[in-house]
Amino acid sequence: MARPATAAVRLLTGEREPVRLATTANTLLRGLQTIDGVPCEVGDRVLVKDQADQRQNGIYTVSEGEWFRAADARTARTLQKGTTVHTQVGSVNAGRVFEFSADEPLVGSDAITIAPSVPPDISEVVDEVESLRDEAQVLKDATEASAGQAAASAASSIANAGQTAADVATTAANLASAQAARDASLYGKGIFPTTAAAIGFGVRR
Repeated sequence: MARPATAAVRLLTGEREPVRLATTANTLLRGLQTIDGVPCEVGDRVLVKDQADQRQNGIYTVSEGEWFRAADARTARTLQKGTTVHTQVGSVNAGRVFEFSADEPLVGSDAITIAPSVPPDISEVVDEVESLRDEAQVLKDATEASAGQAAASAASSIANAGQTAADVATTAANLASAQAARDASLYGKGIFPTTAAAIGFGVRR
């Protein structure tokens, strides 16, 4: 869980004073309400981040009447991009850190956007995971391509073997046909093949 920084560190890093609560939905900015499961008290600092009209977002101080913007979060400079704020309690947002992402918004005129802050070390982990994922995809593509080439080579070898077998069969058939023709010729001359073999007759052309 993130811990709030000291006042000196906040001054250097742009972190605002912690808020007690942070909204989870569009909120009426007046009176004592229940925010994120916790009843507000007069003087509570509340991070308002989910307004339908984003110009209303920011850090407010709770009162029984209209809420007012906190003294340290009323200007473009104090709400500039990268400014963070720590939330103390709440059913959903306790311990969370939020970051302002608009570039020096004009308070009351420009949209003020706020999102959960991702610590740098987590960002580095995310980048590393994405890098590993990309490398894994490249390896997968290369493996699939290699497997495809191997399959094509195997198919070609099988086809060549089939052609060789067909050629052998054709040659055998031709030899058998020639043998049959020779035997027929010898029979026609009254010579049996076994006798012809014994005396060395060949087939006359």
